[in-house]
Parts: sequence; structure tokens; C-alpha cells
Amino acid sequence: MTASTQNSNAQNRADEGLLAPTPRHPESRLQSEWLFLYDKLPPEQWFSNDYVYKTSFWLSIHADIRKRQHVLIQISDAYHAGDIEWLEYRSQISPRINQYIFKLHQHHNIEDTGYFPQFMRMYPQLKAGFEILDRDHVHLDTLLNELQVLNSRLASSNTEDKALVELLHQRLMDASELLLQHLTDEEDLVIPILGLN
Repeated sequence: MTASTQNSNAQNRADEGLLAPTPRHPESRLQSEWLFLYDKLPPEQWFSNDYVYKTSFWLSIHADIRKRQHVLIQISDAYHAGDIEWLEYRSQISPRINQYIFKLHQHHNIEDTGYFPQFMRMYPQLKAGFEILDRDHVHLDTLLNELQVLNSRLASSNTEDKALVELLHQRLMDASELLLQHLTDEEDLVIPILGLN
């Protein structure tokens, strides 16, 4: 769909007194017509008594991923700022990277093999949205595999390697940037499905 068609659809909804639902992420790849369920169950209701028992599990997994990512970046930033020494940096970040990668692969595998195909059968009109999320998973797998290789080098390195730390930091930031958009887009599609079914 072209931008002009999207604007025309939004104008038609505005003319009818309906505001098109807008995703929470400013650079969301989701089209407004995919948000018909999001319109029925907006974010401010995701934790309401009527829906929280259906939505909180998924949202808590995403909160855990975001928290792990934040901690990794904090450790990396602390090393870059000179607040922690090499050995402390390595001992803090290496096992956390392993856990972060494991949790992400585990979550994405469950989505790819179970939830996403089921959701697309339930709502075929959302297929293009889930295909975007699937492509994100492929891109994330590449970043996570690169991060794993770098982390293995870090774990076996006995001497300070600032170039390695910089590469690790860049991969963490790349994953963080992609996940910021991916998790929000995913929630905008998935949480209303969970809450309303």
C-alpha cells in the first residue's frame, strides 16, 4: 500500500468520525488496517482486569528481554566509561549475553513454530504483518549468532581486547535497535489477539 493510499484511508476514517489506530512505535512498519484488533483492545487496556490474565505472560517475557538488554548495555557503557575494569566487565557481561541469546532464541522458536502460524490461520488478513516479524527473527538470528561468536572470543580472552569490546557493544546496540521496533510491533499485533480470544 502506498503512502497516498494510507493517507486517503486515514482521511476517510477521519471523515467518518473514526480515528485510525496508530502503532506505539513512531517508525512502526504496521499498516493501520492491520490494527483492527488493536483498535478494539488498545494498550491502555492490556493490563486491565478483563484482559491481564491473557496478556500478562507475553508482556512479561518482553519486559524480561528488554531488562536483560538494558543490563547488558549498562555493563558495556560502564566499561567504556572506565567505571569497571576488564576482568569485572568480562565476568559480568559474558554469562548474561549467553542467557540473553538463549532466551531470545527460545522465545522466537515458540513464536515461529506455534503462535505465529496459529495467529495467521485465525486472522489471514494479518499475514503480511507476521511476515515482517518473521523477517525480523531471521535478521535477529544473524545478529545473535555474531554476538555469540564474539562472546565466545571474550570468554576465552585472557588479555584486555578493546577492539573486541567495541564489536560486542556494536552488536548489542544493533540488536537493541531492532528489538525496540520488533517487540513493539509484535505487541501491537499479538496482544489484542491474546486478549480478545
